[in-house]
Amino acid sequence: MEVCKIQYTSHIDVRYAETDQMGVVHHSVYAVWFEQARTEFFKTVGSTYADVEKQGFLCPVLELNVRYRYPTHYGDTVDVKTTLMRKGKLHFKFHYCAYVKGTLCAEGYSLHCFLKDGKPTAELPPQVDLFFPPEKS
Repeated sequence: MEVCKIQYTSHIDVRYAETDQMGVVHHSVYAVWFEQARTEFFKTVGSTYADVEKQGFLCPVLELNVRYRYPTHYGDTVDVKTTLMRKGKLHFKFHYCAYVKGTLCAEGYSLHCFLKDGKPTAELPPQVDLFFPPEKS
């Protein structure tokens, strides 16, 4: 698996509406935070997911996994560290670690592929090529 040289950390303030009756962030919210982190990750190279779509590519989520380690609460700032990995020619995995004040609260990943004309493709948008520059010899 090839690991992208770029990592990005999103800073997310927990909103009251994201908590359950026990005052803990609801488990479903982490998927939303991971999507936000993915979107911000693309912006690190001066692009947006909308730019990728304009070039005829889609990037569906094929799999989502979250492991909860420690609860987060209203008022916390959650730092989501995102790393992108290339898995073969067609698949990409975003790995996420969510921290509050340095404590790992959740980690997970989302698996993706690129589609062009509705079919999986090894062709990549130019923005994604920037994530995996060729090794210098």
